[in-house]
Amino acid sequence: MTLILAIDCATAQTGLVVMRDGVVVVETCWITKHNQTVEMYPRLDELIKEAGISFKDLDTIAVTRGPGSYNGVRVGISAAKGLAFALNKPMVGVSTLEAEAWRFKDLGRPVVAILPLGHDYAVAVFDLRDGNWMRVVAEQAMTTEELLQAMPSRAILTGDLPERLLLALRDSSPEIDIVYEGETSRVAALGQIASERLFKDETDTAASLQALYLRRPQVTPPKVSRDMSVVPGRGVIWDLDGVIIDSADLHFEAWRETLAKHGVSMDREQFEQGFGRRNDDIVAGIVKQPISPDEIGAIGREKEAIYRRMVAGHARFFPGVLELMSSLKEGGFKQAVASSAPPDNLALVIAELRLEPFISATVDASQVSKRKPDPEVFLKAAEKLELPAKACLVIEDAVAGVEAAKRGGMAVIAVSNTHPKEKLAIADLVLASLEDVEPAQVLELINSRTEKAA
Repeated sequence: MTLILAIDCATAQTGLVVMRDGVVVVETCWITKHNQTVEMYPRLDELIKEAGISFKDLDTIAVTRGPGSYNGVRVGISAAKGLAFALNKPMVGVSTLEAEAWRFKDLGRPVVAILPLGHDYAVAVFDLRDGNWMRVVAEQAMTTEELLQAMPSRAILTGDLPERLLLALRDSSPEIDIVYEGETSRVAALGQIASERLFKDETDTAASLQALYLRRPQVTPPKVSRDMSVVPGRGVIWDLDGVIIDSADLHFEAWRETLAKHGVSMDREQFEQGFGRRNDDIVAGIVKQPISPDEIGAIGREKEAIYRRMVAGHARFFPGVLELMSSLKEGGFKQAVASSAPPDNLALVIAELRLEPFISATVDASQVSKRKPDPEVFLKAAEKLELPAKACLVIEDAVAGVEAAKRGGMAVIAVSNTHPKEKLAIADLVLASLEDVEPAQVLELINSRTEKAA
């Protein structure tokens, strides 16, 4: 009898399973909304109790080693290595993409597993050929165009596929099938792979197992001390949508549902052109017939009510956000959220994501009269933090937001969650993700701008 504990924390789709001889004994899966560490360990204790075993009964520990969220992969591997070392047990590390694809290996078609990687995608292709499970295309980062070119005929796609990718696939690859749910969960697939590898004696150790990061953030090495115990008055101002919360698909669906009631359609391209702008601008730009300001306002309010209904219980951080907020707080930075979102939206997201311990001030659409790229929203946030603009850094995802921060005399980090890096090039630092950004780098950027201003 072989007992395997499988740990999958690589993405927000988190899971734990105990397997006996390749069969699930007990399993738990959930969407991580706050922090993998906080949410995983209590569930792990309950899982072991429910299985009626102790940790010492385990024969091996399996873990997804990436790609995925930097912090999620780190939490999973750290937990697995700690258990393996303490119990003196072997480990099996499996690519997150392989575990995702394994669920559909018996369908007789190539399986393309996909996870978001900033504005690009982490991709791998697998196939069962002559009874042998094969990696046809190794794990790698691809743009949308590269992914479409690499797509095998009659492929099955699985993973976390954003709306923008689905639209591109619909137009270019009619022979593919997109599958989200299989009879086996990803964490159970991880356990099955581990069972086969353990039988073949293809195992890892705590020392040999390495995470699979396809693309690390391009962060300049810090030129300042990492001792953050004494930080003069410094602040970080966060944009909301596209930076803190992964909300683009929810906003798109809310707009489509709202506009359809008024006989107006919106495609993804139109949505992305307006994402981050105020509702009255969006409505005025897409509704072609004459429309009064009152009607524009009513449509905007209707859309936001639908969005709040959709986001309640489904708010999700972008990778690295919570960890950076926590580190900034520990480092003595003041933090604010400044957004063109309506006040009810901002309040809901802060409550859903439990941001109150980190955020000292907020500025919403009701408190400003000028739109980005005017810096008013950021200047008001700095004022609420009781800091000069030059002592603040803005984190943005949109071109207008980056320009607004620059006009306001602030340092700015741009994250390419919603726009390609080349469109954000005027920022002081452009990243694919906020993972692995440290307060020391933030302080360096602020100090550099302060020195230039002096």
